[in-house]
Amino acid sequence: MATNLPAAEKPPIKVGLLLPYTGTMPFQTKGINDAVELYFDEIGRKAGGRAIQVIKEDDENNPTTGLTKVRRLVEEQKVNFIVGPVHSGVGLAIHEYVRKQKIILFNPCANTRELTSPEKASENIFRTVETSDQGNYPMGKWIVKNTPHRNMAIIASDFSGGHHNIEAFKAGFEEAGGKVIKEVYPKLGSMDFAPFLTTIDVKGADAVYAWFVGTDAVRFVQQYEEFGLKNRLPLFGYVTIADDPYLPSVGEAAVGIIAGSHYPVNLDTPKNRVFIKAYRGKYGEPPYRYSEYGYTAANLIGAVAEALKGEIEDTSRVAKELKRIASRIETPSGPLAFDQYNQRIVNFYVVRTEKRDGKLVNVLVDKIGKVGQEDVWKWWRK
Repeated sequence: MATNLPAAEKPPIKVGLLLPYTGTMPFQTKGINDAVELYFDEIGRKAGGRAIQVIKEDDENNPTTGLTKVRRLVEEQKVNFIVGPVHSGVGLAIHEYVRKQKIILFNPCANTRELTSPEKASENIFRTVETSDQGNYPMGKWIVKNTPHRNMAIIASDFSGGHHNIEAFKAGFEEAGGKVIKEVYPKLGSMDFAPFLTTIDVKGADAVYAWFVGTDAVRFVQQYEEFGLKNRLPLFGYVTIADDPYLPSVGEAAVGIIAGSHYPVNLDTPKNRVFIKAYRGKYGEPPYRYSEYGYTAANLIGAVAEALKGEIEDTSRVAKELKRIASRIETPSGPLAFDQYNQRIVNFYVVRTEKRDGKLVNVLVDKIGKVGQEDVWKWWRK
């Protein structure tokens, strides 16, 4: 006798957010977290016929803690996907563990070049943030081509992220004909940059390129102006030194900074206008770079779950499907694409910090174009 019992409801798709909910990078975490939540709200917290459950763990920007927390997400919470981390040190610490698990990780922020190199690339790890090479090597070339500056002092936080980003800039700058005459690396979390500012104020330097993140960037830019360097040595850098959400804290010391970015918030495209409206509607403020990274990661999760009708337990199948469908996704910064190592190919831009209508904003000044990691890693892959 037929019972006509309904099929058992499928368990939820579990998405782990491995982010530093405490630590020195609050806006990175907030942007990624909020954008992931926004996208899942937009699709009704459901994809492929299954509910979506978000589970959050605080890695504290600490590699040891990060490894403990990622194990918890995988082994105890049984997540299907992870979005995180922020810190490159955490990314390196968890990498070997994650690549052996039956989950997909989307790295939305840790940009050190190694994580998607041929040696470390893994079928189940995708990166939605540009590498340290993609974000800095093109700026070295751009500065030589578009400015009179040929002799650069450089300064960055003394950890893997700082060194890798600066090494990429230096390679591009020197290949184009520039010369780096001084390098200084304050420790991460430095409060007083005066000794280091004295060191980079050297004879022959005509500009400075900097790489700092979070509250370190706020303090550095403020002290750079206070020290009297701003008018004599124009300040360039990766966009983390003038991230949009930090600009109110930095103040007018940020005006005039020129930096490379994959996502100018004022990019005038239909997709970005819709994204800004939705983000403002939910959070009362505009999105920023980290929002775009998180939103893109969540979009991939929703899209692959739909494409596979919720059958997302076979990690290899999911990874292959992600590569297949990525080109259908239009992100707020432009069309989505990944290379053979699951590294995002980004649309790259140059922005300048200006004050407009009483607010500090990063204004689009030039478009460098599409940049893949294989386009810009030749300086170290020899």
